Amino acid sequence: MEDIYSLLQPYSRYPNNSAEYVDKMIHDVPRVAVVDRHQFILNQCEGKRVVNFGSASGELHEKIKKVASSTFGIDKIEPADYLVNLDDPFYSLHGLVEADIYVVGEVIEHLSNPGAFLERLRAAVLANGAKNAQIIFTVPNAFSQAAQKSMVNHVENVNIDHVAWYSYTTIQTLLKRFKYAISGMKWYNGKPFTAEGLIVIAKV
Repeated sequence: MEDIYSLLQPYSRYPNNSAEYVDKMIHDVPRVAVVDRHQFILNQCEGKRVVNFGSASGELHEKIKKVASSTFGIDKIEPADYLVNLDDPFYSLHGLVEADIYVVGEVIEHLSNPGAFLERLRAAVLANGAKNAQIIFTVPNAFSQAAQKSMVNHVENVNIDHVAWYSYTTIQTLLKRFKYAISGMKWYNGKPFTAEGLIVIAKV
């Protein structure tokens, strides 16, 4: 049986805040593993059918092609297999290729309406009968060491094409809001909590 001290946690750690404030605003972040982003994705993709978003050019997509059994790239620029602007309010993912792994790497933070994308992606995956497919999301970490160090000098270190920062809590909140089931989290590149970014492994 839990003792009274355990029942008070985490409220006892924040005696100056109400229980309502703690419930809404204070979120423990566990010490999950740190991995190399490219290597983690490649390990997941080996021998699998892969759909890769935001992939027309870049080192990672070329590496995925070498380890996957098949690869289908989606981007708004050539040489993607399927050209689509994910910020276009009228785009469709109808007929999305069936896959074992869907990689959504460094994409969400660029989107004006990430919820619309997540709804369309979930619908397309389910329409393919790929309910058990893994979806790997990666995003920069709002609390990365580089971001913090720059802000001390009154400089924001952020890609000018990004419209949002995500944290361990907020990326999970976004995905859960659109009915994604999260099965794992990793930091990538750096140290726990202040790493460069986050990896989320999910299913629809």
